[in-house]
Amino acid sequence: MKRQNPSIFNDIVGPTMVGPSSAHTCGPARIGFLSRQFIHGNLTKAVIEFAKNGAYTDMYKGQHSDLGFVSGLLGFRPEDPRLKQAFQIAKDSGVDIQFVISDFEPIVPNIAKITMTSDQDEVVVIYSDSMGGGTVKLLQVDGFDISVVGDCYELIIHIHSANTKELENIKNTVASKFINNEGITLSTVNNKSLFNIKLRKDVEPSMMDFIKNIDNVTDVKLITPILVVPSNRNTKVPFSSAAELLEISKRDNKELWELAVAYECVRSGWRHKEVMDYMKYTIETMESSVKEALKGNIDMNGIIKPTAGKIKKTCDEGNTWLDMGVLDAAVPWAMATMEYSSAMGVVICAPTGGSAGVFPGAILGVANKLGLSMEEKTKAMFTAAIVGIAMSKDSDFSAELYGCQVEPGAASAMAAAALVYLMGGSVKQSLDAASCGIQNILGTICDPVAGLVQVPCISRNAMSVANSVVCANIVMGGYDPLIPLDEAAETLFRVGKQLPSELRCTCKGGLCITPTGSRLAKEQEERDNVRYEIIN
Repeated sequence: MKRQNPSIFNDIVGPTMVGPSSAHTCGPARIGFLSRQFIHGNLTKAVIEFAKNGAYTDMYKGQHSDLGFVSGLLGFRPEDPRLKQAFQIAKDSGVDIQFVISDFEPIVPNIAKITMTSDQDEVVVIYSDSMGGGTVKLLQVDGFDISVVGDCYELIIHIHSANTKELENIKNTVASKFINNEGITLSTVNNKSLFNIKLRKDVEPSMMDFIKNIDNVTDVKLITPILVVPSNRNTKVPFSSAAELLEISKRDNKELWELAVAYECVRSGWRHKEVMDYMKYTIETMESSVKEALKGNIDMNGIIKPTAGKIKKTCDEGNTWLDMGVLDAAVPWAMATMEYSSAMGVVICAPTGGSAGVFPGAILGVANKLGLSMEEKTKAMFTAAIVGIAMSKDSDFSAELYGCQVEPGAASAMAAAALVYLMGGSVKQSLDAASCGIQNILGTICDPVAGLVQVPCISRNAMSVANSVVCANIVMGGYDPLIPLDEAAETLFRVGKQLPSELRCTCKGGLCITPTGSRLAKEQEERDNVRYEIIN
């Protein structure tokens, strides 16, 4: 099945989540939410297993993957504040939860195996992958291959047959009822089969009953989506590269933000006003998170304490502070967002949880410093987002796959394009600034000390904000980065693949294995163990 075209609100400015990590908090919550729907009865037990050599093993406690999985299995969405109390809610509901480190092959870094038991004696086993930025995929259910990512209604049909003719008849019968489906896949195991039909709309109960009564059909389930923007595989988006963006902007005399809105209207099927309003919602959420974090009265549950408020105060007083211009506003905003995320506040991934501070700092912090309106902020955010779409046409933003360069590094490139727009620059200058931003951060590793999204993640967001401002300014001043954005983006992901796994969010390299990093990890593990004892 062909790769879905990325969506601004699914993949670049979103999802909305309880922090700290899009891959390890939001992703597990989405996986749990989708997996829970594969049993008909009430959940009574869930065993979540991680591959001992996978990415979850050393950080599932620190990045609250455990709470994410449990929250989703309880039916909560990733932005639901109840995620923080998921263990207690599960306990009060009589649901037995277990986490196990097992010896199975990590075919993908963030692989997890979930075994669910219900009060109707159902036992369902699901393998899943969290691919970064909140993007997830259910890979297998009870041995059948599937590809459920949560962007559409998934009709799951179990069939007690592997006969080719019988399967073809069932497929044709069901497909005739859903002519505009988003795709149909078949998996056969031990003379049994499973059809997975992807739909953009809900299915009426009467239709579910019709399918259940087809000969050899033994079970039917409907999995509801969790992504904001629905699947739209059959639509043709207006462009798929930065080069095409530039060409269309010249031909139609359009700004990048206008092309972004047009793109998302096509990709999502939403009206113009819906697209604009949703971006305003993300801005309001980002700014609210910053304001809460700058108060300083948050618990980051880790190895450092909140400092963004203190830094802003030091900046405002100016006694022991070097003047940085707009960065005086941008840096505290970036750090505040990351601190709020670390304290399990509600934030917006942009494009991931590990880079959630860059857009609030570089775009909104600067815009507020300049006294710009909501309209201008919205246009700037769309400018950044459409550059992200062009960058991610072939790959996902995941530190587990490509290192930290594709999280705050990539976000800084997108934000640089937005800053050029705010300064009145051309579309080409915006794209050049983004390319420059990528060039500056190539090869940045991901090494979260103690498995937390704190050190060096918070300061890297601050550094990335500075990268955005520098690139925007020097391009506006005449600097030519020479390498087109499409080529720079391809290089970004190619370099990421060349990084060893130890430097891609596994806690097995970089700062994580320094003497201090090792000590902090041990101390954090002790705190996490105490948390588990209290819960149990």
